[in-house]
Amino acid sequence: MTITARQTTTHPAAGRLVAGTRVFATAARAIVKTMINRRRVHRLADMPDYVLKDIGIRRDDISVALGAEWREDPSYKLALIAAQRRRGTLEG
Repeated sequence: MTITARQTTTHPAAGRLVAGTRVFATAARAIVKTMINRRRVHRLADMPDYVLKDIGIRRDDISVALGAEWREDPSYKLALIAAQRRRGTLEG
């Protein structure tokens, strides 16, 4: 008994279409995730200062993070700021 691999022939344009669709889907997911995280960072601005201090950020850090371009994830920027502050490499 032999097992043979069934070869399918696809048109080269079909492969490019699939690859393009994957790239589009990945980009769309990244944009949606960034928008959701931007909304979450906006909610952080409503929290009292003592809660923000417990998290390791300041109110002006939120302004800096939200001042970035729309394509940049502000939550990532906040995480970097908090990590730098914990290590002592951030002034303030």
